[in-house]
Amino acid sequence: MVLLALSPSVLFPAKYSLARDATVAAAAAENRELRRSAIFRGLTAASEQTRLRTILKCKQQSIHLPAELPILLAASRRNIEAAETESNIRASTSQLLYLLGTLHEPEVESLFIDALDSPLMGIRLISTDVLGQFQFHGAIDALKKQARRPEYKEMYGYRFNLLRAFTRMHHPDAVDFLTTIHLTLDGQLHHLIETALASVTVSDFLGDDERFRRWKERNNPVQETNNAEEQDKIVFKTAGYEPESMNRIKFTKQQYYGIDIHAQRMMFIIDHSGSMKDYWAGMSRLARAKLELIKVIRELPEETEFAIMFYETGVRVWRKTLVDASEQNKLEAIAFIRRLGYGDRTNTYGALRQSLTFDQDLETVFLLTDGRPTIGETTEPEKILVDILGRNQFRHLNFNTIGIAVNPRTEAFLKQLAEGSGGEYRRAL
Repeated sequence: MVLLALSPSVLFPAKYSLARDATVAAAAAENRELRRSAIFRGLTAASEQTRLRTILKCKQQSIHLPAELPILLAASRRNIEAAETESNIRASTSQLLYLLGTLHEPEVESLFIDALDSPLMGIRLISTDVLGQFQFHGAIDALKKQARRPEYKEMYGYRFNLLRAFTRMHHPDAVDFLTTIHLTLDGQLHHLIETALASVTVSDFLGDDERFRRWKERNNPVQETNNAEEQDKIVFKTAGYEPESMNRIKFTKQQYYGIDIHAQRMMFIIDHSGSMKDYWAGMSRLARAKLELIKVIRELPEETEFAIMFYETGVRVWRKTLVDASEQNKLEAIAFIRRLGYGDRTNTYGALRQSLTFDQDLETVFLLTDGRPTIGETTEPEKILVDILGRNQFRHLNFNTIGIAVNPRTEAFLKQLAEGSGGEYRRAL
């Protein structure tokens, strides 16, 4: 005798048909309600300008946002779904998600936790940043899982974005996670987390004095490490261009033009355009730049990795990948630097663009130039800043800049580029 397993919908077709019809009807009613909303229509319009104008209107009338929560949630889901079919995430989608993050409601937290599983990495990066920036504590366990993704191991920007979210949480579970993970880090991120842990107070434990005391007792080695390196004078430096940039950490170890070097993987970019022939402080600008670069490369610790990019009208690299600072590699780099001659014009934008995609594990760049951009896809300093800092939003590459005999406008450009990425500017003396 054969027994057939029949679903309830087969046994009771009328009942389940009615339930299905009710669900469809409810969804249709919800869609009709959404279409009646001018805000929803504006946030999901085909025109990017219309979407941006609607978001600006919502920001200006923020007192009414809680009443529009269902509309904002529905529009955010619609934009996330659309982004998953596009190569680039629209600025309006990013702005909408940050706007939604200001509403600290369970439904908002759930949306961003779900978005952590988006197939589009950009959505995951934005969601991670929003959850950390607006301290959605219920998302901490979901964020921990992001450290298991291959992107976490392969991409410096991904690690930076995730760990910054935890430093912003100010919650004991986030502190415990950072305590565990900081020993696996190197370069800038190791010092960022170590310094953040050294700054933890009872408020990061939500006022739980006993838990804070136990954490301090367990983590004396972290404190001892900082005491042993007290001569490094680790301090925070507030960077501009928030929320994309973050507080930098400085400590007086090896320096390049007075800028502390604490990255594990770095790139030196040298302008060798025709104007670098001009004499400055007794020798050509390029000759002096070569001396400084040779000095810093000689002193690089063996465990670090470095690259050299040089530009004039064209942009080229010494090696196509980061290389370890072995004695042989340093000698070859120094020999190359000594042979470097003069070029023509100044393609600053091209060099900056290539640095962003050179290696996903690159942490910091040191850019040296003596003049304004004169050739390339764009030569307007303001446009370069908007483009490069926008592209760097989740790449988190740290730009340090050095100006040699630059005019005030070029100096302002170099300062804004550095500050906008959490770096520093120096005028060469």
